[in-house]
Amino acid sequence: MTRLAPALATALAPMLAPGFAALMLGAAPALADEVWTSNLGPVMWETDQGETAVLRLDVAGTGALVRMFVPGLAADMMGGRGAYTGVWIASDADAECVVEMVDPVSARKSRYWGTFTITFVNEGFPSDWAGVYGNCLETPAAPIQAHAQVGGQ
Repeated sequence: MTRLAPALATALAPMLAPGFAALMLGAAPALADEVWTSNLGPVMWETDQGETAVLRLDVAGTGALVRMFVPGLAADMMGGRGAYTGVWIASDADAECVVEMVDPVSARKSRYWGTFTITFVNEGFPSDWAGVYGNCLETPAAPIQAHAQVGGQ
């Protein structure tokens, strides 16, 4: 048995190493390209879908997750930022919409969604931004502002 154990370990190592590496990488916290502190909670740049940036807002004190889909922002990542209009989808919110929308990141349906407009203060990275959002098809009117976090501040 003592001879079999090292031989078995040697034979299984190439098959187990990728899974172990994936497990270890999955356990590490994700590092966002950009992070902001907003009046609603922390916001991070979660991912891109083509030229659309996906910002993730964790609403303070509620546990609700909001994804903001910002068309064109991923194309302007290195500068030239301005104003953007997009759609947000949440796990929970104050108002329930009549129809559901599918979150393309999680593939889950939600009755909590709406539109927003945000404007970056500076064209370059990092930059604060401010704007308005609304529920469902309502005209965006509720304020949101976010301050860029630099160097863990």
